[in-house]
Amino acid sequence: MVRLNTIIAGFLFLFTFLIYFMGVSPSVYGGDSGDVILASWFGGVAHPPGYPLNTMLGWLFTHLPYEATVAYKADVMAAFLHALVIGVLFLSLQTITKHIYVSFISSLVLAFVPLFWFYAHALEVFQLNLLLISISVYFLINWRDSVLAKKEYLKLLYLAIFFAGLAVFHHHTSALLFPAYLYLIYTTKRKVLSGLNLPKMILVFFLGALPYLFIPLAAAAKTPINWDDPVTIKNFIRLITRADYGTFTASDFIIGSTLSQKFVQLTNLFLFVKSDFSIFGLFILVGIYRMFTKYRQLFWFTSLAFISCGPFFLVYSGFPFPNNFYIGLWERFLLASYLFLTIFLAFGLLSIFDLFVLLLSRKLKHYGIKKITISLLVVIIPTLMVASLISSNYGKTNLSRFWLGDWLGEDILTSASPNSIVFVFGDTSVFNTQYVYYTDSRPKDIKLIKGGSLYAKEYRQQIAREYRSIIIPENFSEDTTRDSVRFVVSLIKENSASFDIYTRDFAPEIEGFKWTSLGLLKKLVKEENYNERDVRSINDEISSKFLFDPYKPDETYGQYITEHIKELYSSTFVDIADELLSKHQDEDALDYLNKSIVITPYSKKAYIRLGNAYFSLSNCEASKNAFEKVASLDQKDWQALEALSRLYGECFKDQASAESYQKKAEDLRNKLKPNPL
Repeated sequence: MVRLNTIIAGFLFLFTFLIYFMGVSPSVYGGDSGDVILASWFGGVAHPPGYPLNTMLGWLFTHLPYEATVAYKADVMAAFLHALVIGVLFLSLQTITKHIYVSFISSLVLAFVPLFWFYAHALEVFQLNLLLISISVYFLINWRDSVLAKKEYLKLLYLAIFFAGLAVFHHHTSALLFPAYLYLIYTTKRKVLSGLNLPKMILVFFLGALPYLFIPLAAAAKTPINWDDPVTIKNFIRLITRADYGTFTASDFIIGSTLSQKFVQLTNLFLFVKSDFSIFGLFILVGIYRMFTKYRQLFWFTSLAFISCGPFFLVYSGFPFPNNFYIGLWERFLLASYLFLTIFLAFGLLSIFDLFVLLLSRKLKHYGIKKITISLLVVIIPTLMVASLISSNYGKTNLSRFWLGDWLGEDILTSASPNSIVFVFGDTSVFNTQYVYYTDSRPKDIKLIKGGSLYAKEYRQQIAREYRSIIIPENFSEDTTRDSVRFVVSLIKENSASFDIYTRDFAPEIEGFKWTSLGLLKKLVKEENYNERDVRSINDEISSKFLFDPYKPDETYGQYITEHIKELYSSTFVDIADELLSKHQDEDALDYLNKSIVITPYSKKAYIRLGNAYFSLSNCEASKNAFEKVASLDQKDWQALEALSRLYGECFKDQASAESYQKKAEDLRNKLKPNPL
């Protein structure tokens, strides 16, 4: 039986890996992905807490001897790790359900729910975290099984704790599983926590920190990806404790939010589970009931694990949901909770399987049909359901034709002139541009600077070391002030006479200069030269070189981060339109505003400007359509109603409609006023 289980687990790994392999992205994705990939490729130090084990494995994958992009090789690692998770999960489920088929189907369900499947195609740090957790749970459950069989294998418990240590030191959120682990260990055999066993367990747990021995070696190499430069003990501690990222403190959301805002986190979790697991969500509910009534110990272990890394973490961390970028970050934290939901799912399937076999056995026994034949008949429906899951979700997760991440980085660099300084801000803009900058064979004549990271003295020292031609302000490399804006401004002032200066997403005021839109960037120009620039023709020329074509049909399913990348283009075109509007070039502005809406049809700020531009051109109907769109996109925007009031009064000469909209605007504004304390 052990050998059969291993064969099936191996088959599951191979089967899921081959399917995942077909959808792997050849491009960098978004968020932190570019940083993780580059750290792997260089063998450097990724963003805190460094992720050394991920980097070491990533180095192996990104240096495999076959022709492909660096991102593709790294993303194959994501497919490999997620496929391993499915194989290990099967072994764990078979241990606790004692049912091969149920464990097999349950594992496949997790493999092909959209969220899990999607992250088998784009490398992050969560894939390895899931694998380490799943291996740890496998050893923990098998230790429990050995105790119940009166054949305790203590080494299994130590292995569970060791992999738990690897998981925690890889990604701190894994520490949330401690209550579940302590509960299961204590209720299985409390004596194991006494005597010399406890200090041994603590020691084994901290062995999980061994991969961090790689960090000082990686830092000493001074690669371009070298967060916090952890060659000193102080910097090393800052890195692994995420001192600049606030790991051990809640966000402002948890402190100042209302209960209803916290409830949004739980509601979104429920909606994601409902959407991803679809009809299999019913089996989860059945499994919860069965485990509570018949397998109480496993029920509480699974419940504690799910609640800790799911609802509790989401409410505590307090992710905001202002845009696609934050939702895209948020959804990845659901992956661990999905792993434990699959345990409930397995027991739900087991209950339904047993029920149908029992009912059919009673109905068909007088025909001489054997129980094993009936069991085979029963398995057909769940198997077909999994096949349907694969068929319906493939298009949602396939990234094999995704190039948008690379295009963003390419188009940002295309927007700058040679021998210039480019400041970039925001995770996706920064990491995607860095990825293209370092993996492309083009000459490195552009000085690419992460503006937000200039708060760190170590990064400023790296800039001085890497770009020797730029003028370094006095005390730039030694100053301990943690103020990025200050250092951005000082670099600009020192180098504006020698280099063209560009920025992305943040443009500080510089005396005697103005910022003008130039493709995906803004360029610093002297005030006296500003009005001489033909903004339309310059931007037409640059955008014609973009790899991203807003009018070309998209070949990938819309995901949060991909929509976020499109929004970066869309907001850029709105910025160009704003500059054209300020120069009273309304007709030219309309072209860029319409291009923005093609990219993001929900862009409220684009429609607002369209409404104003059409109004100034006396195109009453087009202006009305634009402001009505604003009102439909945001039903709390009373200013859109005021704009419609003005439009009807001044453009349509319809005073009755103007007064009606004005009344609606005033009523909405009064309704939205905060209640006085």
